[in-house]
Amino acid sequence: MRPTVPDGPPHRQGRALRPSDASGRLTFLLGAAERIPLPDGGVDCLFSVEAAQHFRDPAGFAREAARVLRPGGRPALTTFFARTPAAARTLPTVLPPYADGLDVPHVVDEVAATLTAAGLGEVQVRSVGDGVWTSYDRYMAQQPELRDEWPRRYLTAYETGLLDYYLLTAGAD
Repeated sequence: MRPTVPDGPPHRQGRALRPSDASGRLTFLLGAAERIPLPDGGVDCLFSVEAAQHFRDPAGFAREAARVLRPGGRPALTTFFARTPAAARTLPTVLPPYADGLDVPHVVDEVAATLTAAGLGEVQVRSVGDGVWTSYDRYMAQQPELRDEWPRRYLTAYETGLLDYYLLTAGAD
């Protein structure tokens, strides 16, 4: 891979990695979610997969998503979120990644509201946990070093209503 730096103001720059055999249609960027290194209105789709649980500023990400999407563009955000504010307060007592600050217990409806507040329309929230948590737990159970450790608690957190795995989509106006 050969690194390139996109044109633009320094605070908007990131490192783009483009496979040498790529047709130029796919570019991987390294940058902060709150400062996406893309030009205004420059993309049709924006995907965030299992990253939002680490965002310290989901509203900053939402504003950046609205900024970089072309009219009619679509963001898709998927990860696990707390179902309610009470669940968000409880998650750090159940799962170490929340207790140590690696994950932030964002409430799904609050994250969806940040997309709307940023000017994105047609915000949809869909639970996909039924297709995630049982399989995840089954996989963790097969790992001898993890069989009785905290990664197995995600299924319990899901089953007790603390968190779920969601797909959030929206549209840029």
